[in-house]
Amino acid sequence: MPPLARWSLLTKASWSARSSHCISTTKSGLIVVYSGELKPRTPVDSVADAKDGVTKGSVHIFDLNASLTNIHPDATEARTWQTLPPTLARVEQDATPQIPEPRVGATTVNDGDSIYMWGGRGGIDMAPLDHIQAGLWRGDLDIPSGVRWGRISAVNEVHAPSPRSYHASAILEGKIYIHAGCPVVGRLGTLHAFDIATRKWQPLASAPEPPRGGTALAATSLPSTGPILVRYGGFNGMELPPDVGIIDIYSVNDDKWYTTKPAEDPAHGYPGARSVHGFVPFRSGKPFAKDAVALLFYGEKDASNLGHAGAGAFWDDAWLLTKDATEGISGGWVWKKVENPSNGPVPEGRGWFPGAVWEDGEGESHIVMQGGLLSSNERSDELWELQID
Repeated sequence: MPPLARWSLLTKASWSARSSHCISTTKSGLIVVYSGELKPRTPVDSVADAKDGVTKGSVHIFDLNASLTNIHPDATEARTWQTLPPTLARVEQDATPQIPEPRVGATTVNDGDSIYMWGGRGGIDMAPLDHIQAGLWRGDLDIPSGVRWGRISAVNEVHAPSPRSYHASAILEGKIYIHAGCPVVGRLGTLHAFDIATRKWQPLASAPEPPRGGTALAATSLPSTGPILVRYGGFNGMELPPDVGIIDIYSVNDDKWYTTKPAEDPAHGYPGARSVHGFVPFRSGKPFAKDAVALLFYGEKDASNLGHAGAGAFWDDAWLLTKDATEGISGGWVWKKVENPSNGPVPEGRGWFPGAVWEDGEGESHIVMQGGLLSSNERSDELWELQID
């Protein structure tokens, strides 16, 4: 029997509608959302608002542990989300309080109860933020007081990745990885690592071409390969990969990329090319998922002819990527289509959202999908949770 999707609509909150935003999950099950856009090229959460108290630098949190049942769409927004304003920020040598500017196309990763944000664009011209604002920021969550921001200065800033947006990021074994994305002109395929403990950037091997924006990395470690980053999708004038189903694998130990085509699902073939999609590590103790590595879901199928101002066509599917641990880094990969059940809610297709995952105390992965751009060119205000049975 194929794996089945179990989608749960946790909440709808009109103020939370956005795309091109940041989302990550803490080990304790908190979803953390920051910035993004409601109108094209216009960052949200930028000014004080009398209604919800949002100020520049605020983050929004949702406790997955506290959500034991689905929240009805008409539930009051205060029952589910909590907004954390910036508290007195940490200071560096110049003793200046620091708060990040609102942005689109940035990314966050989580380490304990801290989030790390990098990159993004700041306004209507869609140019990357300046080097200071686009650098690495750390936000420490102090619930219910707020979030304490501070910019992290690397000891070797000369090796930092160039400012960009719509890149991919991941965290693995104490290092933050920044990959691909869109600078002022063109797209990139570079990979950099930031060591949190030593505060050093390290340029790494660039990924196989073409360069791209809107791609995603799933970071994991396998007994047969050690720590790896797995890449799928992206955009470079066309949705990627050009040969559907292909994945690129970065070996941390070898500083080397490998490209392979997993075996197809016997009934459904391969997942289609896509960008600005969800692709996250996945673990489960259930029999169907004993070799599971990552989950691919939703994303843009065809770009809009209006560019960033319009909505294209979107996928509404999910695919499990598995690997036979006895084979080498390029072998033993398989795609499995995740079926939607005959009843129960299923979110409509969307893209331009960041994927996130939370692993509970039982070692089960809970996939999170918040916001995103719909085919109507409206931003979703929904928060969905996906579990695979």
